[in-house]
Amino acid sequence: MTLRVAEIEPGVVQLSLSGWRGRAVGYEVSAYVVDRVLIDTGFPGVADALSAAVASLSPRGVVVTHWHEDHAGNAARLAELGIPVQMHPLCEAALRERPAIGPYRRFVWGRNPRLTLGLRDFNVAPLEVIATPGHTADHVVVWDADRRILASGDLYLGVKVRVAHSNEAPSMLLRSLRAVVALEPRLLLDAHRGVVSQPVPLLCAKIAWIEETIGEITTLATAGCGEREIRNRVLGREPLVGWVSRGEYSKLALVRAVLREHSAGDVASNAGIHAQ
Repeated sequence: MTLRVAEIEPGVVQLSLSGWRGRAVGYEVSAYVVDRVLIDTGFPGVADALSAAVASLSPRGVVVTHWHEDHAGNAARLAELGIPVQMHPLCEAALRERPAIGPYRRFVWGRNPRLTLGLRDFNVAPLEVIATPGHTADHVVVWDADRRILASGDLYLGVKVRVAHSNEAPSMLLRSLRAVVALEPRLLLDAHRGVVSQPVPLLCAKIAWIEETIGEITTLATAGCGEREIRNRVLGREPLVGWVSRGEYSKLALVRAVLREHSAGDVASNAGIHAQ
């Protein structure tokens, strides 16, 4: 397991975390320290290295952006060390329940240890924790208004992200993206893309791409096209991860997420999506 520590600017530190399994499929993840608050905890396999880094950095507390194992994998470990940990109630519930995950996720990241202890809360001020559902229902970001730094977890990930988890909510993601664009962040700390300078144009481009993609998917569905035909025409054929995950993290899952919201009427409520 590898943990690299780099200072981005005074008071902002990036912890780049990887293991051989993640590297084999091209994945690594970053946690960050902003104003002595650790944001995310990495995956379970890096527990010892992260604990050593935490002992050196002495954060005043931890914020977990969401329950996925590459972000919350050491939340239980840090709670056992007596460090205050803050997360969305749905994230805490998931870590206490310890739901089953797909084999591909267990291979790359490992499975979260069960959270059993009570959590010590702390005051994150002057930082702010903002709910940003969409990628998951429990997703949050951390905002440093003084320096206009956004620690974004998995909110961004890139402009054209053509795969999704089976339970994602694209319309909620749009609302969350619009909310953070309104903050006009100067710097974005992405869990998988690293440090992104001048992120507002990229966030706006992501919003536009999701709007366009939702419009194309719903238009084809209204015309009577099936899910796989829509996927192939709008997003292209499945990448390897779509097959390895048995569709759980795939282009088809993104199509189904859009159609699920569309059937529930949620897409129509998003002002500006093909409304002109």
